[in-house]
Amino acid sequence: MTLPPLYKYLDVTGAKLTFANRTFKHAKPSDFNDVEDLTIQSIFSEDTEEALKKIAGGFTDMILRHLDEEPTCSSPMKEKIRAIQQGYRANPGAADLVRAELMNLPDNVEYYRDKAQAHIAEINEFMQDYRVLCVSTHKDSERMWTEYAEKHKGVSLRIQPNFSNDSKFQLFRPVIYREKRPPLYEDTLKFSAGALFGNHESQVREIVERIIYTKTLDWQHEGEYRLAIPIRKDERPWNTVPYHPEEITELYLGLEMEKSDIEDIVGKARDVNLDIAIYRAKRNGGGRLVFDQV
Repeated sequence: MTLPPLYKYLDVTGAKLTFANRTFKHAKPSDFNDVEDLTIQSIFSEDTEEALKKIAGGFTDMILRHLDEEPTCSSPMKEKIRAIQQGYRANPGAADLVRAELMNLPDNVEYYRDKAQAHIAEINEFMQDYRVLCVSTHKDSERMWTEYAEKHKGVSLRIQPNFSNDSKFQLFRPVIYREKRPPLYEDTLKFSAGALFGNHESQVREIVERIIYTKTLDWQHEGEYRLAIPIRKDERPWNTVPYHPEEITELYLGLEMEKSDIEDIVGKARDVNLDIAIYRAKRNGGGRLVFDQV
């Protein structure tokens, strides 16, 4: 995938640390400004009660589609499903007789209700083991300079992945903006089948990416790309990742930067990459941000 120009906004302290340590800070979800980012709020696309009715209505047909598969759900539901499978195999016509009865089993509905809530909590906790670097396609965004670059006192850096060194930055992916955060399962009946017969760990990992790369329209102005890296099993928690010096190709200095900060940051930037292009922000006749190369 060809990447557009990508920019990382930083306050003064963040800029100095980024150059001095030659690392980027990768945040965990609980550090984000959007407290609901990298979380899910619902598991179904429809109202929970409606989804549970749909699950109950499709329960028998779902069992018949997985008649010879071993249930992967926990006990005591596993034993219940095995017994139903055995009954259907012994008497295929029994499915029609029990379909209506299963619709009215309260413990069946409660199982899925509890399963849905537990799944939401598990996924949200799982997301805390990801570390995410967020960048923007905009270098001249007033809101980004205000909110992420200390009200124009900070900087913006252009990141260009070094493909010859198999740079991790080539894995940046765009955020998709939607009216509301997506449910865990767009298809309720797929959730039902997955809860009883699916590979639980695989399911979790498949849906994680959808959570990572989706935000609401309130954040569309950011034009965000993300690099998300999971902490591996038995790996100590971390929040910084080194970069190749040549991958920081441009430095943009904010309108309100102090002279001492400019001198310090420019010096640190050139220590990292002597060929870095440096620009200073100003306003044109129309009041828009533009940049002159220093």
